Amino acid sequence: MKGAADELGSFGLGGLNWLGGVTRLALRTARVGPRRPFGLADIAFQVVEQGIRSLPIATFLSLFIGMILTWQFGWGLADFGATMAIGYAASLALVRELIPTFLAITVGAKMAAGMTAELGSMKVTEQIDAVSALGADPLKKLVWPRVVGATLALPLLVVWGNGVGMVGGMLIAEWEYGVPSGYFYETYIEMLAPIDYIASLVKGLIYGNLVGVIGCYQGMSTRHGTEAVGLATTETVVATSISIIIADFYLTMIFV
Repeated sequence: MKGAADELGSFGLGGLNWLGGVTRLALRTARVGPRRPFGLADIAFQVVEQGIRSLPIATFLSLFIGMILTWQFGWGLADFGATMAIGYAASLALVRELIPTFLAITVGAKMAAGMTAELGSMKVTEQIDAVSALGADPLKKLVWPRVVGATLALPLLVVWGNGVGMVGGMLIAEWEYGVPSGYFYETYIEMLAPIDYIASLVKGLIYGNLVGVIGCYQGMSTRHGTEAVGLATTETVVATSISIIIADFYLTMIFV
């Protein structure tokens, strides 16, 4: 029992230390980042690297999420002869919840893991120390563009994913349940209110910020050695997924 209590306490303290480190990095980055020069070219590069290059996987995921969810709702509504209401049923679940959360867990985790691997490799090879030796702030030069890039890229991917998910649902509704695509579109849009679009975007912004901060923190805190880079990357995927799920719970409470 004593060993289990010690292990549980060590796990709890480790979690608190990690949370404190992430929070401290976020606050320091928010303080030094907005100073001149703003690094717009670096930010634009990160938006392209993290956002544009993630479009294929985001499109694939959003399309099949829309198709799967519409198929499930249609299967349930068919028992009541209400398949014409499939657009009403699918819209809120896709826009409010599934598209932003699934994209954050999959595409966002990919972004965070890439940041961790890149920054971790730079730390292991002492490139971050070289940046400091040249008089530049690593937070300003390396962390700030990645955090801002992820914060901007993920909500843009969510907007794109919402549209693609609707198209996927439209295809299944017409092919499988005989619901005209035009009618599906009208009912889909009619069910959504401005707050639903706002909730989707806000979730994308917050998830993107979490992705950037966690990915950079894991990379900057990587220990020395090539094995440490792989371990930090694995931990990043786990930490990002858990953080997004917890954030989604509280954001859903707020918006609902």
